[in-house]
Amino acid sequence: MMEIILVVGSLLLPSLLYVGGRVAGRDVWGLVLSRYEKRGGSAYRAAEVPVWVPGKTPWSVKLAAITSFLLGQMVIPGALAALVGLVISLEMLGRPIEAMEPAILILTLSAPSGLYVAGSLLGLGILMLRRGPDAAARARWVGRWSALHNVLLVAALLVLCGPKRDIVPIVAYAFVSLVHAALLFAAARALDAHDEAQAGENLPAPGETAPAAAG
Repeated sequence: MMEIILVVGSLLLPSLLYVGGRVAGRDVWGLVLSRYEKRGGSAYRAAEVPVWVPGKTPWSVKLAAITSFLLGQMVIPGALAALVGLVISLEMLGRPIEAMEPAILILTLSAPSGLYVAGSLLGLGILMLRRGPDAAARARWVGRWSALHNVLLVAALLVLCGPKRDIVPIVAYAFVSLVHAALLFAAARALDAHDEAQAGENLPAPGETAPAAAG
């Protein structure tokens, strides 16, 4: 029963944020060029005219947003864990070096950066779903910061702790975060492509289909 409560609780906030973001961004995707169609009664009078369709939220943006909410909510338990880690780290300073736990020290020192990433993801998810003016740039910035944070974290753990079983969950979470960073880059590209299609840039030639219209 407790497991069910934890699962439901962990999905509640991301679900509410996602639904709220979709509702807020319902009418922001405008019209995009889909294709060209031939119009006219004869071969001499026929002309290829553009067909515009309502824009839709790209799938990469949807996926990046919901996963941003899932990972971003970790800012709450992460902050509590950081406080506990700080207390333990301060207590360890009085121990001999061989009695210290380097993993705890590394996690405590990296906590501010990790909390910044997690907190940024909550706002970023809403920004992408609402198609904010700087959503693509913000997604790239957070993606780069997350990638750098997790690469340095894993490197520090492997160098100072070695391949111990204790760090496996941390490394696994870092890998998930790196995959999510790649997803943020994909969402940024989709947002840029949608903006270009709506602005009339990089229009497809007659007979071609605009990739940004696929949603």
